[in-house]
Amino acid sequence: MILCVILAVLGSVTLFGGGAKEPQGGQAKATITIKYSDSDPPGGVRTEFLKNVWIPAVERETKGAVKIQDFWGAALLSAPEALKGISDGVAQMGFVFAEFYPKQLPLHQIFKLFPRGPGKWEVIRWVYDTAYQQIPELRKEIEEQWNLKIMLYTSGLPGAFASTKPITKIEDIRGQKWRASSRWVLEYLRNAGAIPVSVPWADVYMALQTGTIDGVLTNYDGLHMMKFEEPASNLLVTKEIWWATPFLVVANKTFWNSLPKEVQAGIEKANKFAMDEFGKAFTGAWDKIYEAEKKAGYKVAVITEADLVKWENEPELKKLHAKWVEENKAVGIGNADQIMTKMQAIMKEAMERDKK
Repeated sequence: MILCVILAVLGSVTLFGGGAKEPQGGQAKATITIKYSDSDPPGGVRTEFLKNVWIPAVERETKGAVKIQDFWGAALLSAPEALKGISDGVAQMGFVFAEFYPKQLPLHQIFKLFPRGPGKWEVIRWVYDTAYQQIPELRKEIEEQWNLKIMLYTSGLPGAFASTKPITKIEDIRGQKWRASSRWVLEYLRNAGAIPVSVPWADVYMALQTGTIDGVLTNYDGLHMMKFEEPASNLLVTKEIWWATPFLVVANKTFWNSLPKEVQAGIEKANKFAMDEFGKAFTGAWDKIYEAEKKAGYKVAVITEADLVKWENEPELKKLHAKWVEENKAVGIGNADQIMTKMQAIMKEAMERDKK
């Protein structure tokens, strides 16, 4: 705690003073150093993309006025600490995954209420763009309540099942202990006959090793990055289970507002460039991981269409939609039903776009 306070104070002294200033004597402007925090290590599709594409783009588009000091693998903020830590200025920018904050970001849980989604990055991005435009409450939930500004979003690869026991179909998880990051995905697991178990992301590998859980359902690239195939070498995969919740890069709004306008413009240009380019990293990554796992000798099966229908479980899904609306109305979101209706329409159009 003391360390966090010290870091926050240092951050405010060095970076919340209005950005770079012109030193006396006609010298060049000082470089603005921005602390970026990410709870995941390098090596994943998203983290490698941010490290090798987005960060250089920020430094390039700001013409060297900005230097990103990047902290990976929870070196500065862990996943549960990120939302408040960036809001408090411990890091000026960082990665926030809304699924880790069901109480603080209840509206963002709506993305996970759609177990099947588009497989193309351009359509996934369209979903995020459209949702933030047509459902302004989503953006307000982060930007107004947490003093943060959404900079850009990427996505995880589709969901994949990794099991310590043989698995070739959804029915094979019946009676077994399975972990997922979202309450709603845990409900999907329950509906499929599994015993849902909550385990912190950092503890999943050991939980698989020790038998605390029999399997984990997570995004394919996250699974591969964290090497979950080592203790759970039986995999069931598909391109049809999208990893719905956006991976957000956010900035502390107080810090952002302190930056010179030209620096803000450069960063925003880099953000747009990154989201345009992310499709190249996203496309083909699934196939690359799939081939690597097969080559390594892991047992990899592909989910059938019939199993996808079982997984979506439309009758039970309608109940979960109604439950989400009811719970959010109970905490003061009076138009939760309208928000759900808008999101249902967005997803319907997204699936049609994905077929083209």
